[in-house]
Amino acid sequence: MFVLPAIALPFLLLLAVYRLLHIPRQLRAGALQVPVRRRAMLLAATAAAYLVLLAYTVALLLALVHTLLFAADSLSAYLELAAYVLAYPLVYLAAAWIFYHGLKPVPPHKPTHPSSTEHP
Repeated sequence: MFVLPAIALPFLLLLAVYRLLHIPRQLRAGALQVPVRRRAMLLAATAAAYLVLLAYTVALLLALVHTLLFAADSLSAYLELAAYVLAYPLVYLAAAWIFYHGLKPVPPHKPTHPSSTEHP
């Protein structure tokens, strides 16, 4: 029962950290944008998903460190950690779904050459 989440957790944590670091960079660089259609709703949903993913990732890492270092003998600490671990894929999937709909890549602009647009 705990094998699949134990295998998937490091992978999902790395994906979450990657998204949490690269989404602001791509927004700042102009590589991502919020679609114009339903902009206010998508912007609010995307910001909320980002904050929830950030908070849950930090909480999961803190719970993991606390359980492994300070409460290694307590069964209740491991059960609490199991609840965090089992819910994390759902939180990540929900955030990824919102990011998919709320953020669109900006297509690269093709440079136009003055000689190709001039008519003889």
